[in-house]
Amino acid sequence: MCEAKMAEYVKLDELSRLLVVPPKTGHFTDVVTDTAYEKGLAINFGINEQVCGSKRIVMGRTVIPPHTANERHVHLSAEAAMYVITGTMILFLGPEAKIVKCPAGTFVFAPEGVIHGVANTSRTEEVVLVFAYGGVPSKEAARIVFIDDSGNAYPPAGWDREE
Repeated sequence: MCEAKMAEYVKLDELSRLLVVPPKTGHFTDVVTDTAYEKGLAINFGINEQVCGSKRIVMGRTVIPPHTANERHVHLSAEAAMYVITGTMILFLGPEAKIVKCPAGTFVFAPEGVIHGVANTSRTEEVVLVFAYGGVPSKEAARIVFIDDSGNAYPPAGWDREE
């Protein structure tokens, strides 16, 4: 393909932002395990604005330890997708917390504003999943709001309500 034609389709000036990070390379010091964002879970945000300058996607890996659940929540400004790699994740869906078993190999899609939460009922095996938030550059831009047991919304600790 000639360079002029390629320029119609390809953002050549963006090629320098293309990143491939092989496992366990330690290339990004900004990829840390976040245990505060969703209590009880170990989350690695590998693709976002902070790590690689992403503008419209967040992607990461979550480990749900044995016999652990996060708080049900909604993402006000992002769609969320998950893929279960190992273990069986329990998904709590909607205001009635409908229970859906999601074994390894399961894809999950949560539209923005849909209440959901996850759990691992195994006493020995971790659940590992990959997740993505679409249309946002960061977890903060996804605007997560947690729902307590009485159905009241509340922001997580440290979340600034004013943007």
